[in-house]
Amino acid sequence: MTTVITRLWTTCLFLFFCFQMNGQKELLEKKYQFVSYDKIPTWKGLAVNWGQAKEAIHLFDVEKYKGHGNYVCYGLKTGLLFGQFKDLVRDPKKRVYLPIFLYDLRTMPIEKGGKTYTWAVRLEDYSYTDDRLSMEQTFVRLMKAVEKHIKKQVPNAGHGIAILASPSASLPNLTIRGGVEQAGYATMTLSELIANTKPVITKELTTKKTKGTASLDKSALSTNILNEGTAVGYLRFVKNGNEDKVKSDFKNILLYQSIPYRVPIANGILTLEPQTPFSHVNLLAKNRGTINAYFTTKLPSNFLSKYENKLVKISCKKEQGENKFTIEKISEKAAQEHWSKQGKLKVIIPEPDVSVTSFSHFKTGARSVQNVTCIGAKASNYALLYHQLPEHTRPGFAIPFYFYFQTIQSCGADKLIKNLLDNKENWSVEQIEKMLETIRAKIASASLNESIFNELEVICNQYYKGKKVRLRSSTNCEDLAEFNGAGLYVSKGFWQGSERAIIQRKILEVYASLWLVRAFEERDFFGIDHRKTAMGILINEAFPDEYANGVALTLPNPTGTPTIHINTQYGELSVTNPEGAEIPEVIYFRAFNSKWYVTESKSSVHNIFVDNAILTPLVRQLQTACAKIDGLLRKKVVDPENYGVDVEFKIMKEGKVFKLYIKQARLLNVVLPE
Repeated sequence: MTTVITRLWTTCLFLFFCFQMNGQKELLEKKYQFVSYDKIPTWKGLAVNWGQAKEAIHLFDVEKYKGHGNYVCYGLKTGLLFGQFKDLVRDPKKRVYLPIFLYDLRTMPIEKGGKTYTWAVRLEDYSYTDDRLSMEQTFVRLMKAVEKHIKKQVPNAGHGIAILASPSASLPNLTIRGGVEQAGYATMTLSELIANTKPVITKELTTKKTKGTASLDKSALSTNILNEGTAVGYLRFVKNGNEDKVKSDFKNILLYQSIPYRVPIANGILTLEPQTPFSHVNLLAKNRGTINAYFTTKLPSNFLSKYENKLVKISCKKEQGENKFTIEKISEKAAQEHWSKQGKLKVIIPEPDVSVTSFSHFKTGARSVQNVTCIGAKASNYALLYHQLPEHTRPGFAIPFYFYFQTIQSCGADKLIKNLLDNKENWSVEQIEKMLETIRAKIASASLNESIFNELEVICNQYYKGKKVRLRSSTNCEDLAEFNGAGLYVSKGFWQGSERAIIQRKILEVYASLWLVRAFEERDFFGIDHRKTAMGILINEAFPDEYANGVALTLPNPTGTPTIHINTQYGELSVTNPEGAEIPEVIYFRAFNSKWYVTESKSSVHNIFVDNAILTPLVRQLQTACAKIDGLLRKKVVDPENYGVDVEFKIMKEGKVFKLYIKQARLLNVVLPE
């Protein structure tokens, strides 16, 4: 039976059941449901306010919000980036959110121990740092919260099942089964849940009967395809607990024993545990354009012996609602031909311009060379801010690409880079990583051109006397509309008056970071031509002893002008990675011209804008600046409705006066990766 028929059948049963509820409220909004594992009506949701006395359960529209973090950012209007969201999930001391799946079993109830179960809850694995007792207490509390939420709407909704992972690195797992069951909740693994829900619609695995292909019984294995396509690579089986040992390699197809939290770059993804269409793994596969499927039956005993560590070609297709999964061994020659033609993600970066041979002075220098091709995206964005928002920016300078290329040529690193790029397709991951390490070491041993020191000394003596100077990476392969590249490269600092040896070491560290493994792999996956990559350096005054620091996001609003979300924290305390109970201040403007802002949370340390009249002029200045920056950056892209901007700012107390400074701004793709 096809998936479409299965969905219709499930929906009809669900509607029939709802009709039989004698006027009771529906359990939850049906329109938010999707079908998991081809048969189980499911909601995606969150427990929120976990650190407070009364938590709440939110379910959301998975078509509108592409993940838990996306919903928290846009649905709850927190403006949190995904990294910030994860930080407020994993650590029990900081926890604000718990991401869940709620399964509706009313059309296919499960009988166990003389009881009937009509709903189940699974906690999404976010690499929790809880110990066993903490996780047990957390899960029991979660079950009670969900049960209370359900019974407010349907008093006689029935009993719930706690879904636990098999004993492994995943949490929560069966090690807490005893405590959960003692609290009155039945437990099952996800595989047991799927096996016990009826009707079970099986889909067959087909295999091409070509020479060298394993002979598999079609009835012995079935699969559910979540992202279609073709993958070619070495099939690598990843056992529980070995997930972190897997390295990125586009020539690998990864078969995971359980669902991993993070998947390195690969040609395809397969799991033995079930996934949902909106799982982290599937969203990642869709973003990367790689196949993703899970097996719904056990692997035949001869599957791994036939295919593990062998070159295979896998095709995943859905034809008229049926899953078509084929696998065959292929030759090295055939694999190479496929890889050469494979339509990987392709990001075209600006060609570097090396004609500019002197530092760019944003105040007095030519505007025509203050662009991505000469000084990199970060520096060119700052130059734009400096000219458009002079009252909120400090003097800025840039070391153009010319000096980077001069440096790698003078030390011979350019020849190593050429060797790497000429041979990387034939090298192992280990060989590539070793060469990248050699390239970085070669750059670190270089001597800088005398003119770099001369120009820096003039700038530092005039603008940064007695101050700390920040050297910020500024490449032509980051902060782009098509490629964010956040966190791939490094920035360094030094005090004005430092010895040349210290300054040289810092600059060379920034240059060398272009060839960090993480940066190389990410660029490689997105099809960026490494030969065109270039490193410039943005020179700014550092911000020691700031009164406050923060991040502001503008997010598109279909009903009007974009909203502005502002996260701020006192002093140098981190907004993106708060420690312990250090909750940042979160406010947002419903529109660019809103008269008032809405307070989402107050800082647990010190008020910034909220209840602080002395800073009211600054929050208005920030509101105006964000609106202006949004207009400046979004007009650069062809589809501005898909973008907002990410603005980093500082508040400094200069004498008795508070001053707002914009540190950085870049485009933000509103579809956040999970």
